[in-house]
Amino acid sequence: MNKKTEKLSQIIMVSVFLIFIIGFGIWCFLLRDRTFSEMENRNLNQFPTFSWKNLKDGTFTDGLEKFVSDHIPFKDELVTLKTDTDRLLQHDLQNGVYFGKDGYYLQDYHEDPEQLEKNIGCINDLRKNAPDADISFMLVPNSISVMSDKLPSTNTSEDQQKTIDKVKEQLDSSINFYCPMSDLKAAADNGTQVFYKTDHHWTSDGAKVGFDGLMKAMGEPELKADYDVQELPDFLGTLYSKAPTAFTDKDTMKLLTDKSNKLTVNFVDKNETKNTIFDRSFEDKKDKYSIFFGGNYANINIKSENAQQDKKVLILKDSYANCAMPYFTSMYSDVTMIDMRYYHVQPLTVSEYIKENKIDKVILLYNVDFLNTDNNFVWID
Repeated sequence: MNKKTEKLSQIIMVSVFLIFIIGFGIWCFLLRDRTFSEMENRNLNQFPTFSWKNLKDGTFTDGLEKFVSDHIPFKDELVTLKTDTDRLLQHDLQNGVYFGKDGYYLQDYHEDPEQLEKNIGCINDLRKNAPDADISFMLVPNSISVMSDKLPSTNTSEDQQKTIDKVKEQLDSSINFYCPMSDLKAAADNGTQVFYKTDHHWTSDGAKVGFDGLMKAMGEPELKADYDVQELPDFLGTLYSKAPTAFTDKDTMKLLTDKSNKLTVNFVDKNETKNTIFDRSFEDKKDKYSIFFGGNYANINIKSENAQQDKKVLILKDSYANCAMPYFTSMYSDVTMIDMRYYHVQPLTVSEYIKENKIDKVILLYNVDFLNTDNNFVWID
């Protein structure tokens, strides 16, 4: 290759590179009206406001980097392509998610002893601050534990049963503790889909298994209710979003409505009342699990006209409780759900709420991974 040809080749390469970079930047700018990612279920970073001060302190360049990262053209498709390639190369773990047998996505688990000990201590503090309350705790294992037979042989996930045993040992003995591990495994062995394949939540059928076990552990009667069941197909959940791939079986959700019950659902913070636990606006969205109440809120009170028992129940919860509410509201006439991630700015502490509202039963309903990682239990007192 002579010098003239070599120089021309270099000019072409630089030109193509510049065209790509400039074109990419223009494309990102044109896509800046995209404010929300259905795939990631979060708001996207927007184009930063320019000022010499922001440029000098790095705020502008940092914001610009985040904006470009969020607005890469075909980002979702490129992530899916990468995941598919990694799967073909037999990389079983992607972004904290294992690709299991029969199409199951299983979230990796490793115990955080320090956070776990803090959270158990906070629950025990609630016992001290509400000494007369009837408190029960259902700790739900995650799919990686219940469906451990689906894990690839290369997994390094820790055994959740060790965490569950630790919680039971350290929990105040006056708190009625129940873990549905064996019940969920037995149901799964009998063909019941107790967890979604693409999401970290349990299914409505799994929640029923846990609910029935909890009622038995609390000495409550068997639930007798007749439900209309609506199936909601094409559900791709949170674990799919972490490791999207074209080789995925979509889930089907079940929405249960008690045929003989009428509900009054009060979203306390919003001062809004509905007659259903379902937010139908999520039927056609990717985040279909938020069809339960439209997501998580600080305080939701549900009154049932034809419940099996006339009792006031407080449920301290994570999102696993949401799909179990058809069963709780069929059993109890007055159910309040408090989520500490949003409740901690309220004027009453939980123990004060229990006393002021003359609560008959307090039920904590959390999944193992949440208890192991969440830092909002400090507000449970």
